[in-house]
Amino acid sequence: MNSKLLFMLLSLIVLSSCGSFEDEKKSLMNNPEKKDLVNSFEINKDQADKYKEVEVKNEVGGGDKTLEAKSSVGKIKNKKADKKEATKKEAVKSTSVASGPSYPSDYPQSFKDYDVISKPIWEKYKPSFYQGEQSILAISYLGVTAGYITMTLKDIVKLGDKTAYHYFARFKSKDAYRYFYWLDDTIESFVDKSTHLPIKYSLIQREKKQNVDDLQLFDFKKQKVSTYYKRVKEGANKDEHLEKYIPSYLQDSFSALLFVRGLPLHKGDLYDFPVSTRGETWLLKIEVMGEDNITVNDKEVKAFRLRAETHFPGVLQKSGDINFWYAADEAKRLLKFQAKVKLGSIYGELVEYKPGVLVK
Repeated sequence: MNSKLLFMLLSLIVLSSCGSFEDEKKSLMNNPEKKDLVNSFEINKDQADKYKEVEVKNEVGGGDKTLEAKSSVGKIKNKKADKKEATKKEAVKSTSVASGPSYPSDYPQSFKDYDVISKPIWEKYKPSFYQGEQSILAISYLGVTAGYITMTLKDIVKLGDKTAYHYFARFKSKDAYRYFYWLDDTIESFVDKSTHLPIKYSLIQREKKQNVDDLQLFDFKKQKVSTYYKRVKEGANKDEHLEKYIPSYLQDSFSALLFVRGLPLHKGDLYDFPVSTRGETWLLKIEVMGEDNITVNDKEVKAFRLRAETHFPGVLQKSGDINFWYAADEAKRLLKFQAKVKLGSIYGELVEYKPGVLVK
């Protein structure tokens, strides 16, 4: 090991000891940049209105509840909302998991094959949205805590005529690392409550060397995803808009992590389903390896161990394995993960957890 690398590693270890978790938590929970990327790109008004977030008041705990939606221009009357829901009833049925897809003439055969495999998986899925749940995971590399991820299951929302689960995550490097490399990234995923399919995915990356806005808008009636991507990076700026076909059953790269919680997770179970990233569809293969007794935050916990294998198609031609441990209970909260990289592995471990209330 050369002296420069050794100095950097020693510096990181020293810096990692500076500041308490409570200090880092306070920084992590401060409001990040909040913007709806639908307003950041040139999207026609009719399409944009389908994907703008509208807050919804609902009573958690399961069952059908009366929803009182609020928008920035005032309250939406319940009668009007109910009428709209009634007029869309048949449309919802046509896109439900129970319905068979109707394919366009130029639809890829590989996606039809995916649908055959994925449909039984969606039929096994049971709602696993614990509103108000909050998890904080410490991320470490080479034995040093590099930052923290907070994952929050926020309030139910409306996107157009769809009722959606709202998932939020923020990954922030430790403040002590700002002299080396800092990042503050947020991810949001909105998943249709009735079909368990993604509606909108948003990634905002604010890092020392680049800024990225990444938006995916899913339309399962057209069986297409519209992607908008903007990167500002010295010498490598990029601004693109793509529209591509998608399988009838898929997840985005964030909702997939939470979709797993609603599956049975019996030892030996295999779950293969497609995932969309910037318009590219790739296959996530998950195998339930069994149950382990693991130590999390100095406590012994029984956990399901899952091996996730990622396969990227086309020119990417990448694959890799990640191990996840989910609590062996009804909620199946994420406890740990381990991902191999070129040099060593990256680890994530739950350090703080606030339970939520199951919404059915």
